[in-house]
Amino acid sequence: MGILEDNISVLRDHYPPLAGIPEAQLRRLIRTYELDTGDSVTFNNDQEECVFVLSGELSRQDGDEEHLLNPQNTLSRPVCLTSSPTTFLAMQHSVLGRINPARLDFLLSWESLGTDAPADDSFRQWLSRLRNPLIFRQLPLENAQEIFRRLQPVNAQDGEVIFDMREEATQFYFIEQGQAELWRPGLYDDELKLTKVLGVGDYFGEEALLTGELRNARIRMIGKSRLLVLEKKDFDELINTPMIDRVSAKVARAMLEEGAQLLDIRYEDEYEMDYIPGCILIPLLELRERVSELEAGKDYVVYCHSGRRSCVGAMILTEHKLRAVSLNGGIRDWPYEIEYPE
Repeated sequence: MGILEDNISVLRDHYPPLAGIPEAQLRRLIRTYELDTGDSVTFNNDQEECVFVLSGELSRQDGDEEHLLNPQNTLSRPVCLTSSPTTFLAMQHSVLGRINPARLDFLLSWESLGTDAPADDSFRQWLSRLRNPLIFRQLPLENAQEIFRRLQPVNAQDGEVIFDMREEATQFYFIEQGQAELWRPGLYDDELKLTKVLGVGDYFGEEALLTGELRNARIRMIGKSRLLVLEKKDFDELINTPMIDRVSAKVARAMLEEGAQLLDIRYEDEYEMDYIPGCILIPLLELRERVSELEAGKDYVVYCHSGRRSCVGAMILTEHKLRAVSLNGGIRDWPYEIEYPE
């Protein structure tokens, strides 16, 4: 048996939220790190994480203070980490566990559906395999079940291009088996570059469906693969409409007066022509890589030129557990102050 399997009963006994989650899902939910004396591990957190000591003893440095952690003081009350990097040093042979509380919260919420889930448990298995189930965080759980019901399996071959640049967006995809290459143009040129390899549990194709524009990337499969496909009309009904909060300029200004932050996701060239005062600029193509620069706990009003790209930006922030809305009409329809750099 593995390290985690040896400690599952201990975890359930000491941390009640884990008691009702099936063992197979716990194995996917919890990451473990085995450290010898003197070894260390550092977590750079772009989302909230909780850690606990399964065995041994570790030291955590917090400013000038050193905290000793062991099973007795962490199993029932895990240590919560936020945005700053945190390092743990093993004082003896130790095993550290790590959990994402947002994913745990999501699993607990649909676990409560009980007998409403499909009898063969395939719905739960599918959700547990998702790399980022936060795409469903703002959706009613019934929507998640209906999405699963409407998914259609499709086999793909090695090298097959699922969609390419400037094609019309008609489907949303989940990877059930295999891998896929994500190719995107550079920020300021059209040369396609391999930016990421997607695996089981990843999804793709949502950006163009949200904006209503043509595809801005190429997806090419690696090896024989199996995809689960959702048609555009089902995406619009079950994901797009309920997931993205769109606000008028009047509501957005009221939010800004209450302390919300404006986020401009246009290209830098667009920003240099005009911008709404008080915004910060992170171009959409850089947003996923730079989302850790944004402050957790703050509300964000995301804008672009017309309100299409900002829907994608708001969705990306939502997936990273940030509160975000999209400005209807973008800067094009903004009736208040606009800066025009010289």
